[in-house]
Amino acid sequence: MKNVTSKIISFYFLLVVLFSSCATTKNVAVKQKKATISSIKYLSEYILPLNTTFKNTFVGGLSGIDYDVENDQYYLISDDPSQFSPARIYTAKIAIKENKIDSINFKDVIFISQADGSQYPKYQYGKNSKADGESVRYDPSRKTLVWSNEGERLYRPTDTTIVQPALTLISLAGKYLDTIPLPTGFLITKQEYGVRKNAFFEGLTYANQYKTLYASLEEPLYQDGAPSSFQFDKALIRILKFNVDQKKNTAQYAYNLDALPVKPATESDWNLNGVSEILAVNNHTLLVMERAWAKGRDDHSFVKLYLVDLDDAENVINNPSFIKNPPKPLKKKLLFNFDSLDMHIDNIEGITFGPKLSNGHNSLVFCVDNNFGKTQIQQFFLFEVIP
Repeated sequence: MKNVTSKIISFYFLLVVLFSSCATTKNVAVKQKKATISSIKYLSEYILPLNTTFKNTFVGGLSGIDYDVENDQYYLISDDPSQFSPARIYTAKIAIKENKIDSINFKDVIFISQADGSQYPKYQYGKNSKADGESVRYDPSRKTLVWSNEGERLYRPTDTTIVQPALTLISLAGKYLDTIPLPTGFLITKQEYGVRKNAFFEGLTYANQYKTLYASLEEPLYQDGAPSSFQFDKALIRILKFNVDQKKNTAQYAYNLDALPVKPATESDWNLNGVSEILAVNNHTLLVMERAWAKGRDDHSFVKLYLVDLDDAENVINNPSFIKNPPKPLKKKLLFNFDSLDMHIDNIEGITFGPKLSNGHNSLVFCVDNNFGKTQIQQFFLFEVIP
């Protein structure tokens, strides 16, 4: 009797496990089905007034944005190297009404601390300290932020400035927690090797329930070839995959940039096309935003959004030079060209999924880095995600 009872219990246990597995598979399938994008639809633009101030800081240079679902708020990082106000991240509420951005209200400012607990000083030539925040992402599982500091590579007859780039974890109060070690070849050097000036990790995004962090370079490493230019579409950047728990780089992928879309009117260091941000759609699909600018050509940005699938992609982590060993680049598919909007597009550098819209679709929010310039505008854009 005991054996019969045990067999019956075991049978029911197997049934429970089987149905549970089916239910789990079904839920995962549903989640994966929701985490897709077939297209995006423009809904509205919002312009923040120039020289907006908040808690005695100038609001501008907004280079990264991320959405905190639980608290319905956004984190926005400024790339101000403590010139106008100390290096900082803002929290803000973005009200969406009738599929339009109705208002943007800043709620707090988080000053970013250095490892010794002090704030970043005002950037000066010849000083080896500079905060240049380009992207920020919020991790709700750890209640932390990660931000990328672009550093500095500047050679002048009177002084030389080298500030190493960094990928840093901080608390929600801005306190330094840890730095994620950079792999070989990703530091700034005095030779033409490593990271170019203003070309570090412009893009960051979490995936895999915040166990994975992806980071994208804006332009190629010196050892990987020339940057994008007019009629040159062979520039290759790297997208890196990090294990968050181990703080270890586990994979790298080659991404092929478009050529600079127009011929610049004059030569300038700012004539470029690079990746200004990335955003994970699911565990293997990324949105990649290319942003180009050519001096003297209407002074607006050329922005394209691509879909990239990392499945079956070549891991180039052991390839030290794309010049010597040409890799197989990621396949990309054009999702949206901002030129199709037939309106002024400024220097878009931030992208995040926002709250659900009234029809249940995801929203997508973009922000502009206005460089604190008098001729630029602090735009925000709202899009609907079509699954």
